[in-house]
Amino acid sequence: MLILVNVIVFFLVRSGKLDVEDLGLSYHMVFNRGQYHRLVTSAFTHKELMHFFFNMVSLYNIGTFVEYAFGHLYMLVIYFASMIFGHLLALMIRHSNHDDYTMSIGASGAICGIMGTYFLVVMYFYGFSGIYDLARPIINLILISALPGVDGTSHFSCMAVGMAVSYIILKFLW
Repeated sequence: MLILVNVIVFFLVRSGKLDVEDLGLSYHMVFNRGQYHRLVTSAFTHKELMHFFFNMVSLYNIGTFVEYAFGHLYMLVIYFASMIFGHLLALMIRHSNHDDYTMSIGASGAICGIMGTYFLVVMYFYGFSGIYDLARPIINLILISALPGVDGTSHFSCMAVGMAVSYIILKFLW
């Protein structure tokens, strides 16, 4: 369902019916203009085909694992909590660096939240023997997050929130 929403929004952006500038995330738009909906709309907005494609492949691959491990409801809780609270944390970090106007879009922050869940689950069940399975995705995430124009702050903020929410679910609800 998450992929379907992303597909619909992608085609609406590409057809010109929706504008990235109206959906993207920045500190200025959220806190100075009160447009809190951007905490969610930005995570369903993609402009370039490759950005969209790789995010959807990642969402499918990692999301399928987390959905299988936690169930549909907890997967959605982790995804949306990572998206909203991870983006809030990233905006606060950017604001502390006087970066109030940089616009951010894409599902990668929320995907990093469920990636944090994946890391936590692998470590929870397999301990340090699972670290070898995690090395490549961690290295890829670090390299991608360091690229120009990529919002690494949101990636790691959302991942931290995803890990925290997953820990609470594992410890108290599951």
